[in-house]
This record gives sequence, C-alpha cells and structure tokens, in this order.
Amino acid sequence: MIIGLIIVAVGAALSVAKIEPWADYVLIAGAVVIIIRGFIRNREKD
Repeated sequence: MIIGLIIVAVGAALSVAKIEPWADYVLIAGAVVIIIRGFIRNREKD
C-alpha cells in the first residue's frame, strides 16, 4: 500500500514539474498498485 502511495506521489511531482506524458502513466500505475494491493489484502482476511 505504501509503495502505491509513493508511486502516486512521484506521479504528482512529475505532473507539477510539467513532465506530462510520464506523469499520467505513473499516476495510473500507482492507482493500479493500490487497487490490486487492496484486493489482495481483502482476500487474505477471508
């Protein structure tokens, strides 16, 4: 979960730095990591 948040933070920093194409991809990758990790965590609890 923390890794996903770090990836999203890096994407936000790239977005602020006006590195647009990479910023979008990094933000999407971070969101996917968070979603997948949340799904796996919910499956582990069951």
